[in-house]
Amino acid sequence: MMKYRTKLLIGFIFSNMFFCAGQQSVFYESVPIYEIGEPVTNCDINMKNLLNNWVSEKIVNANEYDFLEWSFVETLSDSSRYAYYRNYFSGTEPVYNTQRGKSGYSYPDGKEYDSLWVYPGFIHSEFYDTRGLPDEAQTILSEDVRLNAKDILFKELNIDTVKLIYHFYYKTDSIESFQTTRNGFDVYNKSAHIVSHNIASIDSLSENYIDVVMKKKKSYHDLAIEELRELLLEELLIGRIVKQLSFNEKVEIGDKVYVIKFKHKEKFYNNYIVCSSETNKVVMDYFFSGITLKNEK
Repeated sequence: MMKYRTKLLIGFIFSNMFFCAGQQSVFYESVPIYEIGEPVTNCDINMKNLLNNWVSEKIVNANEYDFLEWSFVETLSDSSRYAYYRNYFSGTEPVYNTQRGKSGYSYPDGKEYDSLWVYPGFIHSEFYDTRGLPDEAQTILSEDVRLNAKDILFKELNIDTVKLIYHFYYKTDSIESFQTTRNGFDVYNKSAHIVSHNIASIDSLSENYIDVVMKKKKSYHDLAIEELRELLLEELLIGRIVKQLSFNEKVEIGDKVYVIKFKHKEKFYNNYIVCSSETNKVVMDYFFSGITLKNEK
Protein backbone atom coordinates (compact mmCIF):
# COMPACT_ATOMS: atom_id res chain seq x y z
CA MET A 1 0.00 0.00 0.00
CA MET A 2 2.95 2.27 0.60
CA LYS A 3 6.20 2.68 -1.20
CA TYR A 4 7.98 1.56 1.95
CA ARG A 5 7.84 -2.15 2.62
CA THR A 6 10.22 -3.57 5.20
CA LYS A 7 9.58 -7.03 6.58
CA LEU A 8 8.84 -6.45 10.23
CA LEU A 9 9.87 -9.16 12.61
CA ILE A 10 6.37 -9.21 14.02
CA GLY A 11 5.01 -9.84 10.54
CA PHE A 12 7.52 -12.64 10.07
CA ILE A 13 6.45 -14.33 13.29
CA PHE A 14 2.74 -14.08 12.63
CA SER A 15 2.82 -14.58 8.87
CA ASN A 16 0.88 -17.81 9.22
CA MET A 17 -2.01 -15.92 10.83
CA PHE A 18 -2.83 -13.66 7.90
CA PHE A 19 -3.58 -14.32 4.27
CA CYS A 20 -3.59 -12.31 1.10
CA ALA A 21 -3.94 -13.98 -2.25
CA GLY A 22 -5.39 -13.33 -5.64
CA GLN A 23 -4.64 -12.69 -9.27
CA GLN A 24 -5.44 -9.69 -11.43
CA SER A 25 -6.81 -10.19 -14.93
CA VAL A 26 -4.61 -8.90 -17.75
CA PHE A 27 -7.71 -7.90 -19.73
CA TYR A 28 -8.88 -5.16 -17.39
CA GLU A 29 -7.32 -2.22 -15.65
CA SER A 30 -7.13 -2.60 -11.88
CA VAL A 31 -8.44 0.59 -10.26
CA PRO A 32 -8.86 1.74 -6.62
CA ILE A 33 -12.38 1.09 -5.39
CA TYR A 34 -12.86 4.84 -4.84
CA GLU A 35 -12.35 5.60 -8.54
CA ILE A 36 -14.71 3.14 -10.25
CA GLY A 37 -17.96 4.86 -11.15
CA GLU A 38 -18.44 8.58 -11.44
CA PRO A 39 -15.40 10.66 -12.45
CA VAL A 40 -13.71 11.94 -9.28
CA THR A 41 -14.30 15.66 -9.71
CA ASN A 42 -14.60 16.34 -5.97
CA CYS A 43 -13.71 14.46 -2.80
CA ASP A 44 -17.29 13.46 -1.97
CA ILE A 45 -17.52 11.33 -5.12
CA ASN A 46 -14.87 8.98 -3.68
CA MET A 47 -17.30 8.06 -0.92
CA LYS A 48 -20.23 7.63 -3.28
CA ASN A 49 -18.21 5.36 -5.57
CA LEU A 50 -17.02 3.33 -2.58
CA LEU A 51 -20.56 2.67 -1.36
CA ASN A 52 -21.79 1.83 -4.86
CA ASN A 53 -18.95 -0.67 -5.36
CA TRP A 54 -19.34 -2.30 -1.94
CA VAL A 55 -21.65 -5.07 -3.15
CA SER A 56 -21.40 -8.84 -2.93
CA GLU A 57 -20.82 -9.09 -6.69
CA LYS A 58 -17.47 -7.34 -6.13
CA ILE A 59 -16.71 -7.98 -2.45
CA VAL A 60 -17.94 -11.47 -1.55
CA ASN A 61 -18.46 -10.71 2.15
CA ALA A 62 -19.84 -7.19 1.61
CA ASN A 63 -23.03 -8.13 3.50
CA GLU A 64 -20.97 -8.52 6.69
CA TYR A 65 -20.50 -4.73 6.74
CA ASP A 66 -22.89 -2.05 7.86
CA PHE A 67 -21.89 1.46 6.72
CA LEU A 68 -23.09 3.89 9.35
CA GLU A 69 -21.97 7.21 7.89
CA TRP A 70 -19.27 9.08 6.08
CA SER A 71 -18.58 12.73 6.73
CA PHE A 72 -16.13 15.57 6.22
CA VAL A 73 -13.98 16.17 9.31
CA GLU A 74 -11.67 19.09 8.56
CA THR A 75 -9.21 20.67 6.18
CA LEU A 76 -5.52 20.41 7.07
CA SER A 77 -5.20 24.14 7.54
CA ASP A 78 -1.89 24.40 9.40
CA SER A 79 1.24 22.50 10.39
CA SER A 80 -0.23 21.54 13.78
CA ARG A 81 -3.16 19.60 12.27
CA TYR A 82 -0.84 18.20 9.62
CA ALA A 83 1.51 16.82 12.30
CA TYR A 84 -1.46 15.41 14.24
CA TYR A 85 -2.63 13.24 11.35
CA ARG A 86 0.92 12.30 10.43
CA ASN A 87 1.27 10.85 13.91
CA TYR A 88 -2.14 9.22 13.67
CA PHE A 89 -1.38 7.39 10.42
CA SER A 90 1.96 6.13 11.74
CA GLY A 91 0.48 4.71 14.95
CA THR A 92 -1.81 1.83 15.87
CA GLU A 93 -5.24 3.43 15.39
CA PRO A 94 -5.76 3.31 11.60
CA VAL A 95 -7.85 0.41 10.31
CA TYR A 96 -6.07 -2.00 7.96
CA ASN A 97 -7.49 -4.67 5.72
CA THR A 98 -6.65 -8.29 5.14
CA GLN A 99 -7.68 -9.62 1.76
CA ARG A 100 -8.32 -13.11 0.51
CA GLY A 101 -9.01 -13.65 -3.14
CA LYS A 102 -9.11 -16.20 -5.88
CA SER A 103 -9.52 -16.03 -9.63
CA GLY A 104 -9.62 -18.38 -12.54
CA TYR A 105 -11.99 -19.95 -15.02
CA SER A 106 -15.09 -21.88 -14.13
CA TYR A 107 -15.70 -25.38 -15.45
CA PRO A 108 -17.09 -26.34 -17.93
CA ASP A 109 -18.11 -22.99 -19.47
CA GLY A 110 -14.64 -21.42 -19.13
CA LYS A 111 -16.04 -18.17 -17.74
CA GLU A 112 -13.49 -16.00 -15.94
CA TYR A 113 -14.21 -15.19 -12.30
CA ASP A 114 -12.65 -13.15 -9.49
CA SER A 115 -13.62 -13.42 -5.85
CA LEU A 116 -12.43 -11.09 -3.10
CA TRP A 117 -13.01 -11.17 0.66
CA VAL A 118 -12.00 -8.21 2.84
CA TYR A 119 -11.56 -8.19 6.64
CA PRO A 120 -10.81 -5.26 8.99
CA GLY A 121 -8.27 -5.17 11.79
CA PHE A 122 -5.47 -3.23 13.44
CA ILE A 123 -1.86 -3.72 12.48
CA HIS A 124 -0.37 -4.03 15.98
CA SER A 125 -3.17 -5.66 17.94
CA GLU A 126 -0.75 -8.34 19.20
CA PHE A 127 0.70 -5.80 21.64
CA TYR A 128 -2.67 -5.61 23.40
CA ASP A 129 -3.84 -9.21 23.31
CA THR A 130 -1.52 -12.18 22.79
CA ARG A 131 -4.15 -14.86 23.22
CA GLY A 132 -4.14 -17.39 20.42
CA LEU A 133 -0.67 -16.45 19.19
CA PRO A 134 2.00 -19.11 18.59
CA ASP A 135 4.18 -20.06 21.55
CA GLU A 136 7.24 -18.47 19.94
CA ALA A 137 5.42 -15.17 19.57
CA GLN A 138 4.17 -15.24 23.16
CA THR A 139 7.73 -15.80 24.36
CA ILE A 140 9.07 -12.85 22.38
CA LEU A 141 6.22 -10.54 23.37
CA SER A 142 7.02 -10.25 27.04
CA GLU A 143 5.23 -7.63 29.11
CA ASP A 144 8.24 -5.30 28.92
CA VAL A 145 8.43 -5.64 25.13
CA ARG A 146 4.74 -4.86 24.73
CA LEU A 147 5.01 -1.81 26.99
CA ASN A 148 8.05 -0.52 25.08
CA ALA A 149 6.30 -1.18 21.76
CA LYS A 150 3.23 0.81 22.84
CA ASP A 151 5.50 3.66 23.92
CA ILE A 152 7.13 3.74 20.47
CA LEU A 153 3.81 3.63 18.66
CA PHE A 154 2.01 6.23 20.77
CA LYS A 155 4.67 8.77 21.64
CA GLU A 156 4.59 12.06 19.78
CA LEU A 157 7.01 11.94 16.86
CA ASN A 158 7.77 14.93 14.68
CA ILE A 159 10.22 14.14 11.90
CA ASP A 160 10.49 17.86 11.12
CA THR A 161 12.27 18.49 14.40
CA VAL A 162 14.55 15.44 14.70
CA LYS A 163 17.76 14.76 12.86
CA LEU A 164 17.25 11.74 10.65
CA ILE A 165 19.96 9.42 9.42
CA TYR A 166 19.34 7.95 5.97
CA HIS A 167 20.57 4.48 5.11
CA PHE A 168 20.86 3.08 1.60
CA TYR A 169 21.63 -0.47 0.53
CA TYR A 170 21.63 -1.95 -2.96
CA LYS A 171 22.81 -5.34 -4.15
CA THR A 172 22.33 -7.25 -7.38
CA ASP A 173 22.95 -10.97 -7.64
CA SER A 174 23.31 -11.98 -11.29
CA ILE A 175 22.57 -15.54 -12.33
CA GLU A 176 23.80 -16.86 -15.68
CA SER A 177 22.35 -19.98 -17.27
CA PHE A 178 23.54 -21.83 -20.39
CA GLN A 179 21.63 -23.85 -22.94
CA THR A 180 22.04 -25.12 -26.50
CA THR A 181 19.17 -24.75 -28.97
CA ARG A 182 18.23 -27.33 -31.56
CA ASN A 183 19.84 -25.41 -34.39
CA GLY A 184 23.21 -25.52 -32.64
CA PHE A 185 23.39 -21.95 -31.33
CA ASP A 186 24.52 -21.44 -27.74
CA VAL A 187 22.26 -19.13 -25.76
CA TYR A 188 23.15 -17.49 -22.45
CA ASN A 189 20.31 -16.31 -20.24
CA LYS A 190 20.93 -13.89 -17.42
CA SER A 191 18.66 -12.96 -14.56
CA ALA A 192 19.19 -10.62 -11.63
CA HIS A 193 17.92 -10.65 -8.06
CA ILE A 194 17.94 -7.11 -6.69
CA VAL A 195 17.85 -6.26 -2.99
CA SER A 196 17.48 -2.59 -2.11
CA HIS A 197 16.57 -0.61 0.98
CA ASN A 198 16.12 3.11 1.49
CA ILE A 199 15.19 3.88 5.09
CA ALA A 200 15.60 6.54 7.74
CA SER A 201 16.25 6.28 11.47
CA ILE A 202 17.01 8.47 14.45
CA ASP A 203 20.09 6.48 15.38
CA SER A 204 22.62 4.21 13.70
CA LEU A 205 21.35 0.79 12.71
CA SER A 206 22.13 -2.30 14.76
CA GLU A 207 24.23 -5.05 13.23
CA ASN A 208 21.26 -7.39 13.41
CA TYR A 209 19.07 -4.98 11.47
CA ILE A 210 21.73 -4.66 8.78
CA ASP A 211 22.41 -8.40 8.56
CA VAL A 212 18.83 -9.68 8.88
CA VAL A 213 16.59 -7.03 7.35
CA MET A 214 18.82 -5.30 4.82
CA LYS A 215 21.53 -7.69 3.67
CA LYS A 216 19.66 -10.95 4.39
CA LYS A 217 22.93 -12.47 5.60
CA LYS A 218 21.19 -13.85 8.69
CA SER A 219 17.73 -15.11 9.49
CA TYR A 220 15.44 -14.17 12.36
CA HIS A 221 15.82 -17.78 13.46
CA ASP A 222 19.56 -17.16 13.99
CA LEU A 223 18.90 -14.66 16.77
CA ALA A 224 18.48 -15.24 20.49
CA ILE A 225 15.25 -14.17 22.18
CA GLU A 226 16.67 -10.91 23.54
CA GLU A 227 18.11 -10.05 20.13
CA LEU A 228 14.71 -10.68 18.54
CA ARG A 229 13.06 -8.39 21.06
CA GLU A 230 15.56 -5.60 20.41
CA LEU A 231 15.18 -5.98 16.65
CA LEU A 232 11.40 -5.88 16.92
CA LEU A 233 11.47 -2.54 18.75
CA GLU A 234 14.05 -1.14 16.32
CA GLU A 235 11.87 -2.09 13.34
CA LEU A 236 8.79 -0.53 14.93
CA LEU A 237 10.53 2.83 15.35
CA ILE A 238 11.98 2.77 11.83
CA GLY A 239 8.54 1.82 10.51
CA ARG A 240 6.96 4.86 12.17
CA ILE A 241 9.60 7.18 10.75
CA VAL A 242 9.24 5.89 7.22
CA LYS A 243 5.44 6.05 7.39
CA GLN A 244 5.74 9.70 8.36
CA LEU A 245 8.08 10.33 5.43
CA SER A 246 5.54 8.62 3.18
CA PHE A 247 2.82 10.89 4.61
CA ASN A 248 4.97 13.91 3.68
CA GLU A 249 5.23 12.63 0.11
CA LYS A 250 1.48 12.15 -0.33
CA VAL A 251 -0.32 14.72 1.83
CA GLU A 252 -0.29 18.51 1.56
CA ILE A 253 -1.61 21.29 3.77
CA GLY A 254 -5.03 22.13 2.37
CA ASP A 255 -6.00 18.48 1.84
CA LYS A 256 -9.30 17.28 3.33
CA VAL A 257 -9.91 14.70 6.07
CA TYR A 258 -12.98 12.45 6.03
CA VAL A 259 -14.14 9.64 8.29
CA ILE A 260 -16.00 6.52 7.20
CA LYS A 261 -17.76 4.77 10.08
CA PHE A 262 -18.78 1.16 9.65
CA LYS A 263 -19.57 -1.98 11.58
CA HIS A 264 -18.24 -5.46 10.85
CA LYS A 265 -19.57 -8.40 12.82
CA GLU A 266 -20.65 -6.25 15.78
CA LYS A 267 -17.35 -4.34 15.94
CA PHE A 268 -17.30 -0.62 15.16
CA TYR A 269 -14.55 1.07 13.13
CA ASN A 270 -13.70 4.69 12.30
CA ASN A 271 -11.62 4.84 9.14
CA TYR A 272 -10.03 8.24 8.54
CA ILE A 273 -8.86 9.16 5.06
CA VAL A 274 -7.15 12.15 3.43
CA CYS A 275 -8.34 13.47 0.07
CA SER A 276 -6.10 15.66 -2.10
CA SER A 277 -7.36 19.20 -2.64
CA GLU A 278 -5.54 19.21 -5.98
CA THR A 279 -6.52 15.87 -7.57
CA ASN A 280 -9.65 15.08 -5.47
CA LYS A 281 -8.31 11.53 -5.05
CA VAL A 282 -7.74 9.67 -1.78
CA VAL A 283 -4.04 9.90 -0.94
CA MET A 284 -3.96 8.42 2.57
CA ASP A 285 -6.04 5.47 3.75
CA TYR A 286 -4.93 2.02 4.88
CA PHE A 287 -8.25 0.23 4.53
CA PHE A 288 -10.30 0.97 1.42
CA SER A 289 -7.57 2.43 -0.79
CA GLY A 290 -5.76 -0.92 -0.78
CA ILE A 291 -8.76 -2.54 -2.50
CA THR A 292 -8.61 -2.52 -6.28
CA LEU A 293 -11.24 -3.82 -8.69
CA LYS A 294 -11.43 -4.40 -12.40
CA ASN A 295 -12.61 -1.46 -14.40
CA GLU A 296 -14.69 -3.06 -17.12
CA LYS A 297 -15.49 0.14 -18.96
